[in-house]
Amino acid sequence: MGIDIQLTYHDGELPLGSSYFWDAPQLPSPDLYPLTTDDEGNEYPMQFICQINCRELPSNEWLPKKGMLYFFGEIDYYLGYDVKQPYGLGEWPEDAVKVIYADVEPEQLKRFNPFEEEDMTPPHTITFSKGPDRDMGFRLLGKPYEEEVEDAFQEDWIQLLQLDSDTNDYFDLRFYDMGLLYLMIEGNRLKQCDFSHVRPFMTSL
Repeated sequence: MGIDIQLTYHDGELPLGSSYFWDAPQLPSPDLYPLTTDDEGNEYPMQFICQINCRELPSNEWLPKKGMLYFFGEIDYYLGYDVKQPYGLGEWPEDAVKVIYADVEPEQLKRFNPFEEEDMTPPHTITFSKGPDRDMGFRLLGKPYEEEVEDAFQEDWIQLLQLDSDTNDYFDLRFYDMGLLYLMIEGNRLKQCDFSHVRPFMTSL
């Protein structure tokens, strides 16, 4: 079973513990915000993708029943920011994404933004629903929309998050010609809440 993600633009401050894409994360500590390194060895903050309150998810056998799940990745270029293109088609290195799980309650969180506020992509809240094993769109779990992605991984690897090219009045996410970015994880690690080895794979339709 996959979990479909529907995004809705949100104007204004979000309640602590919300599930949403873009903007800036609500963290129990700013020390959790991951950094990446450019070609010259300079560190800078990684792009925040989304945070998920696990209590809001439909029932499933893989993800935690409570706590917060955070996704970060080097996708700035594909969001239209004026930066060097880091990676293209196929598998990206593990350090191109960072997934963090924190077993915390909403009242322990505080929004943390390492960037200029005017540069932020506005938040989009998430509506979760059970979906088919395989489909397009933004999704958790299930199978990758393109079978070539499954062929690139061993059988014990499953889809953690699927990001689809999408555009509206507030953001423009394009993986080349309307492609997708898949974040894959080993099933045994996922069951242990070990998100230290997530592998990205990008395609172009």
